[in-house]
Amino acid sequence: MKAQITDRLFGDAFVMMHFEITFEGVKSWFNMANYPMSESTLFRTILVPEYSSEEQRAELLRMVVYRYEDVFFQANRTCINQTNETDPNSESYEPIHQLLLHMMNKRTLVGIDNALLDLYIIIQEDKQSGLPRYVSLHDLFDSKWDNSIG
Repeated sequence: MKAQITDRLFGDAFVMMHFEITFEGVKSWFNMANYPMSESTLFRTILVPEYSSEEQRAELLRMVVYRYEDVFFQANRTCINQTNETDPNSESYEPIHQLLLHMMNKRTLVGIDNALLDLYIIIQEDKQSGLPRYVSLHDLFDSKWDNSIG
């Protein structure tokens, strides 16, 4: 049952991240809901909820299920950040948001293991890059992930 809920959570989060909110919007939502997470933890929670704590999955599930009634979600889905940029879609072009969409798509097409291997390679290449784009994700694979779903 938990695996089915997690699969459904990933599917709904996949649609939500593509059409309704950006990574920065989700991060702001969790901060406003008094549940701050580092970018690497949030990235992992969205991409592979199976490897997140039950509490993190519950918070993400609450966001996905109640997103249309939740004022925090509605406030952060507009893609307008604190700098009041004139382009309301600017956050959708952010490298971390684009990487998350790419990896969610890859997970859907080739499976979780291949997607995580590809993500690991991308992070390692980014670490060696002269101009890294995903600095906040460099510690993503530094600690063991707990697969609490099984």
